[in-house]
Amino acid sequence: MVFSIIDAMTDGFSRSTERNGLVFVAVFAVLAVLNALVVPTGFNGEPVSGLAGLVGGLLSFAIGLVTVAAVVVALRTFVSDETETIPREFRRRRLGMATLNAFVGTIVFVLLVAFGSLFLLVPGLFLLVALYYWGVFVAVEDQNFVQAFRSSWGLTKGSRLRLFGLGLAVVTLGVLVNATAVVPAVFLGDVAGVVLTQLVAAAVTVYSLATTARAYDQLRGLEHPVETDPQPGSAGTPA
Repeated sequence: MVFSIIDAMTDGFSRSTERNGLVFVAVFAVLAVLNALVVPTGFNGEPVSGLAGLVGGLLSFAIGLVTVAAVVVALRTFVSDETETIPREFRRRRLGMATLNAFVGTIVFVLLVAFGSLFLLVPGLFLLVALYYWGVFVAVEDQNFVQAFRSSWGLTKGSRLRLFGLGLAVVTLGVLVNATAVVPAVFLGDVAGVVLTQLVAAAVTVYSLATTARAYDQLRGLEHPVETDPQPGSAGTPA
């Protein structure tokens, strides 16, 4: 068997349009709108400095951490078979540690990909694909980000070209969907326009997370089973 791009994308769409998926769309949209509201800007659209800027920055950082925690819970949910409810365990189990690892790991991941891209585009894209599933290992397997990078490297081995195709398809689809909100947002005005664009962006984010989770499950199924020592009396072995 080989990794199926179509299965990952269709499974991701199915999970993102079920009840749990729609809940996460609402959560990410609310967090994004809140973040847009707490960041103060002047009349020229530039960030405001001073106390207002500091408070806005701190609030934005806090919302960012909550968003990272929501990503962890979403990955746990989409990897599981849960479609109607989000188990309490997914919302509580080592969530603080997973969020911290996801936050720091994201910074390291971006730096690694950027560093690889300095030596032509291909090394950066290779690292992007090979290490991309580290976040699932942090969220689902409770690994730290260093262990998660190693696990993602092993998980993607043998399927990286297809995974690159999956990523390219999801990114392209996301850009097209986000683009559909641009014109209506202009006519709706500032507040309504922001709400619409963030809602569409949240839907794209949830679809991306669901597809990532379903791809992770598919890759797990493609892994070779661990060899075990034959037991006496089993087929093909002497009793």
